[in-house]
Amino acid sequence: MDYDVVILTVNRPEVLKVSIPLILSQNRIPVRLIIVDASEDHSRTHASVIEAVGSCPIDLKILHSPGSSITLARNIGLEHVISPVVMYPDDDALWWPGVAEAIMRIYERDEEGDIGGVCGRETMEPPPEVHLAKHGGNKMRISDRIRQRIERVRHKFDNRFCPDPLWVYGKSRWNVRPVPGWLSNENAKLVEYMGGTRMSFRTKILREFGGFDEDLGRFIGWASCEDADASFKILQKYLIVGAHNAEVFHYKAPARRAGGFKLGFIILFNRAYVISHYAQQGSVERRAVKRFGAYKLLLYMLVVHTAFGRERVRGTFRALQLMDKLLEARPEQLRQRYLELCQQNIGPGK
Repeated sequence: MDYDVVILTVNRPEVLKVSIPLILSQNRIPVRLIIVDASEDHSRTHASVIEAVGSCPIDLKILHSPGSSITLARNIGLEHVISPVVMYPDDDALWWPGVAEAIMRIYERDEEGDIGGVCGRETMEPPPEVHLAKHGGNKMRISDRIRQRIERVRHKFDNRFCPDPLWVYGKSRWNVRPVPGWLSNENAKLVEYMGGTRMSFRTKILREFGGFDEDLGRFIGWASCEDADASFKILQKYLIVGAHNAEVFHYKAPARRAGGFKLGFIILFNRAYVISHYAQQGSVERRAVKRFGAYKLLLYMLVVHTAFGRERVRGTFRALQLMDKLLEARPEQLRQRYLELCQQNIGPGK
């Protein structure tokens, strides 16, 4: 079975020189590599991709996205996919050896067609022989390194005392199909949803469900919860699996996604929108959204010593104030209400 890779990138030409060779050095390389670029200097990105690909015999497409919306770019890339599986690594996702093999083995063993998506496992260490320091212009922030280290511990705390409603909903869909008995032999298990930097899908199924929701990236470009939304589409009929042998290091090259107010608002408001779309009225997921939002607000208040931190608190608080307008909306009202409230609070869409 073949696969294609779609990479979205914005102003990170040096990072592509690290991430692309790791994909092309897998023991199973993609049939097609599709780069969707929304950089200010497209020619520089183009040159970096050509250098990174080198003499590798691969079908390469370099596309220029008309905007910076990540969901729009994902769908542009999907239009050019020709293989039965599509993988969506971020431009700063660094694959360990064996990622492609571990993921594709699961698709190939799924003879019943129960699995619609497979994701890798995020690791805390970069692949061997990768020297990030030489790319000084994109040095990873110390704060991001610390955050990665404590993330797993914090998630355990969150899941026990204030679970993310996205995780709660995703887990509720694990009975949509029988669980293949051979998953444990592949060191794989069901997951609630796939993180955006480690996603892969059966191409036909992703297209069947309409690809990615472009509304989620309409207002700040970066699309919080678009990975969960795409996963939940698949989970309506199919299973999603995490391949623990497919290790991916998220480099997290520094980039400011948006101002503090917009970022705080959209992270919480998109979460409420996605939950409102999939979870039924009165469900545990809907009840958990406001509690989770209040918890995030408390966490953000610990870092109000910066202007960005204070603005993020303001944006999160505003999303909390408006959340009921989404949670109480009828299905036919939901999308328009979401767009109107975002327009009123964080400005025109992209």
